[in-house]
Amino acid sequence: MEPEVHIVDRYMQLVKKCFTMTNIMLKGGKEIDLLAVNPISGEKYHIEVRIATSKGFRLRLIDTQTKTGRKHRRGLDTLNKIKFTHPTIVNATKQIFGTNKYQKVLVVWEVENNSVIKKAKELYNIEIWKMPTIIKELTETVNTKAYRDNVLRTIQLMMRSLNFSS
Repeated sequence: MEPEVHIVDRYMQLVKKCFTMTNIMLKGGKEIDLLAVNPISGEKYHIEVRIATSKGFRLRLIDTQTKTGRKHRRGLDTLNKIKFTHPTIVNATKQIFGTNKYQKVLVVWEVENNSVIKKAKELYNIEIWKMPTIIKELTETVNTKAYRDNVLRTIQLMMRSLNFSS
């Protein structure tokens, strides 16, 4: 599992109190990053994580293309088709959840501008969550509790080193 999906998975479990399934492999090379269900509220989530460490990737509303016409895959229009509305993904999600009523969430590091977040909901019914916010909330939740999970432990050690003063 990719580290960024692992972080969101643990966030959904520890902060949002959900049961989760990750890396669901489908026919045609399709994959769902994360499905989550809160057993108390009944909320269901289909979550895709799109994180790049370079400054070049900021989620935008409309995708851009290379000179040869290949999409950069950083536009909501393209990501919606690839990650959320492809028939293979829609059918698998409906089969697992037993319904087509669930929240679509795209986790990114940053957006081109804040209007992208509003337009994502209006045009595609996709919520945009930012990874820095998820990491902050997860860090506050795990704090100093003892975890043997490699990613959580790494986050704890990094936070401790940032707060350490000598």
